[in-house]
Amino acid sequence: MTKTPNHDDARVLHDVQINMSLGAFLVFFGIVVLISIIFTDTGIGKLTNLAAGAVIGGIGAVMIYKARRLKRPR
Repeated sequence: MTKTPNHDDARVLHDVQINMSLGAFLVFFGIVVLISIIFTDTGIGKLTNLAAGAVIGGIGAVMIYKARRLKRPR
């Protein structure tokens, strides 16, 4: 008998790939926003960039963390 493909495993792998790539993009974008603090003139602008960069980078890091947890064999 031939082995039938498990569609749930394929779906999980697809979700992992999507979350890893989207998470990497968000972390990269968060780093860009954090670097933009250097070029901001006002104090409120620097605080806004710091908060936005931290939130965006944090969301991306959580997405990568969750994707890596799903990727592990059960």
